[in-house]
Amino acid sequence: MKIRVLGSCAGGGLPQWNCGCENCVRARAGDPDVPARTQPSIAVSADGGRWSILNAAPDIRTQLAATAPLHPRPGTRDLPLDTVVLTNAELDHTIGLLVLREALSYRVCSTEWVRRALLDHNACFRLLDGAWGAFGLDRPFPLDRDERLEARFFPAPGKTPGFLKEVAAPYSAEGNVGVRVTELETGKRLVFVPGTREIDAGVRAELENADCAFVDGTFHTADELQRQRPGAPDAFVMAHVPVTGPRGSLETLAGTPGRRLYIHMNNTNPILDANAPETHSVAKHGVEVARDGMEIEL
Repeated sequence: MKIRVLGSCAGGGLPQWNCGCENCVRARAGDPDVPARTQPSIAVSADGGRWSILNAAPDIRTQLAATAPLHPRPGTRDLPLDTVVLTNAELDHTIGLLVLREALSYRVCSTEWVRRALLDHNACFRLLDGAWGAFGLDRPFPLDRDERLEARFFPAPGKTPGFLKEVAAPYSAEGNVGVRVTELETGKRLVFVPGTREIDAGVRAELENADCAFVDGTFHTADELQRQRPGAPDAFVMAHVPVTGPRGSLETLAGTPGRRLYIHMNNTNPILDANAPETHSVAKHGVEVARDGMEIEL
C-alpha cells in the first residue's frame, strides 16, 4: 500500500491568511524549520497507479498539481482517482469536493449522517449527489476499482460542525469517524483519524491493530488557543484530543506498535517547528509529525 500526505495542517493551513501567530510569521518569511503546509488530506493506492483520497481539503487543486501520480494522462481528463472518503462534514475536510465538481469519474463515500448533513443543507454539494454513496459503521466497501483496498468507518468521538448545529440531524456516532484501510492481499492496515475528542477504547483498538496510523494532532496542549487568545475554547471543547497533558494522545500512541504520525496540526502548534523542543519530545516517543509530500509504503 502506498500513502502520500497531500496536506498536513488544520483548517486555514500554514500560514493562515488572517493569522499572525509565530508559526505563521515564520512560514511567511520562508523559515526552513516552519515550512508552509496545506490543509489535511492523504492519498492511498494499492499500486501507485490509481489513487483514493481521504478527506477533500480546500487546497485540493494545489495538492493534486504537486502530486505527479495523480495527474491526468496527457491529452485526456482521465484523472487516476477512484474514491474520495470523508470522515466528517467539517469544511476543511469537504470543500475540496467543490473544486473537483468539474468531473465525476470518481465517487464520494461517507456515512449517511455526513451525506445528509451536506446535501440537505448546502445546495452546492448537490452537484455531487449522483456520485455519493453512504456506508454504515464497520461495513466494508472497496476503496479502489480493482477492489484491492477495503475501507471501513469506525466511530471517533467528535461534534457537529458549527455551521450545521441549527439544521443537521441530532449528532450520532456517524457524525465523526475514522477510516481503516486494509490491503486485502497483504493484510497491511492503515488507520486515519484526523479529528477526535479522545482516544477511547474503540479508537485505541484500531490503533493497536494498525501498521500505520495518522492521528489528530491539532493542539499540543488543551489550553493552546487560550494562551494565544484569552476566552478561546480549549481543545476538548473543539473536539480535538491534545498531544500532551491529562488525557493527551502521545502516551497512548507511544504504547502502540507500528508507524504513528500526527496530522491536522493547528497553525499555533509548536510541533510545526522542526527544531522545537516539543517536536523532539514527540520524536522521542516514536511518533512523527506528518508533512506535505511525505510518502510511505507498507
